[in-house]
Amino acid sequence: MPHVPNDDDTVPENLFAVLRHAVLDGPGSTPSRVRHVVAHAKLDEVSHELRGYVDTMREHAWRSTDEQVRELLAVGWSEDQVYELTVAVALGAGQRRLDAGLAAIEQAQQRSSGEQAPAVRAVPVQSAAALAATQAEVTRHAAA
Repeated sequence: MPHVPNDDDTVPENLFAVLRHAVLDGPGSTPSRVRHVVAHAKLDEVSHELRGYVDTMREHAWRSTDEQVRELLAVGWSEDQVYELTVAVALGAGQRRLDAGLAAIEQAQQRSSGEQAPAVRAVPVQSAAALAATQAEVTRHAAA
């Protein structure tokens, strides 16, 4: 496994931002807008045939079936697109769970210190320049 410097306590967030950018905005068979929509679980903006699959993958991925995939392929989605959508849904579900976990930790810490806890703490979004620098860093370490 490549070594990632940890002298900056935001590195995990930076790495997640790189992943999020690659999955949602990187090259792919599925339009970026569609990947964003499924990642953010905006089911009202998803086509009817895709809605059930996205909802299943988001909430109960273990319940997904070959039949659901066959139905998507039958209405014109390619295997590459189904894969990309699956990864985007998983990324969005992971983000929601990460945010919930971070919020729970922060609330517990603030309860023990007597402070008022905010409702949610999200992973910070980076500027384009910071994201590009992080991507370069990850690429350099992956090549090492």
